Amino acid sequence: MMHILFLIIISLAVYFSNLFFIKKKFLLNSTGDPHQNFISKKKTTLSGGIFLILAFITLSEINLINKLIFILFYLIGFFSDLKIFKSPIIRLISQILLILIFILKNNLFLENTRVIFLDYLLNYELFNIIFIIFCITIIINGTNFIDGVNCNVIGYYLIISLILYNLNLFDEFNSNIIYFRYWVFVLLLLYILNFTNKLYLGDNGSYFLGFIYSYSLINIYLSNQNLSPFFIILLLWYPAFENLFSLLRKVNFNKSPLKPDQNHFHQLLFFFIKKKKIANEKFINSITGNIILTYNLCIFLFASINPFNTQYQILLIVLNIFIYSFIYIKLFKFKYKKIIKTRL
Repeated sequence: MMHILFLIIISLAVYFSNLFFIKKKFLLNSTGDPHQNFISKKKTTLSGGIFLILAFITLSEINLINKLIFILFYLIGFFSDLKIFKSPIIRLISQILLILIFILKNNLFLENTRVIFLDYLLNYELFNIIFIIFCITIIINGTNFIDGVNCNVIGYYLIISLILYNLNLFDEFNSNIIYFRYWVFVLLLLYILNFTNKLYLGDNGSYFLGFIYSYSLINIYLSNQNLSPFFIILLLWYPAFENLFSLLRKVNFNKSPLKPDQNHFHQLLFFFIKKKKIANEKFINSITGNIILTYNLCIFLFASINPFNTQYQILLIVLNIFIYSFIYIKLFKFKYKKIIKTRL
């Protein structure tokens, strides 16, 4: 009974707090930036991260210093949404510094990746640190990249949470089952509000989720060495691949890797659904995100069949990237078919 009451209190607190933020015009997505207004012209609050950080501080059992680092990391996104940290370089440097402090404080070092030459290089502490920083920053900023349609990020990490719960894989972040269930409930609430355009995550929410889950999954692997590291890679494939693919795409088109564009997978899919009039325009945003989520759910379910078999996980990763690339090319050609025909 107490648990049900607590869930009701959480629901009411999140709902009415969000209404308050909207009324006070706090953190509205009214910046006029093309990449932020690509999907919706509606002024919606970027308050999702606020509820996440409060839930994290309340429910997580990690130590006080680590919580402080997570709070500081959250503030990078928060100041970005307030347009205080306008420069992507400043945000990236801030991320790298905090991740470095976090690694050294927690003695977080990778080992036994089941890739011989990489394991050899990881014996060198400096390389190990640089590699972890690279991996985490790729996930964090990739998470921010995919946060362009409703439910895409919140739903993605909600699915990962349920997969971990089903496989009984926990670390210090989610070791208390009761608290973990509350955390999942908060994600579900934010998913519903995001689905209905009542709130967005903003940089504050996407950066924060990317940092939490990249660290948590690394920690889970280090605590469960029987797990295939490629299972962890597969769980984080979407933000990682979207980020790396985006960088390569922009370089290929002679554009700055740091400047946003409108050629991410979710943006191309949104354009396709809109042009084909597959769904009511009011719901295209949420439908786009949930199509991608459904695909990722299928991939994760297949991966969960045998998370210990490296060959199986590598096969799924290769197949996954092939499917993604194939669909991406089709969607890209659909969007730019007139330009392509002109050049031909």
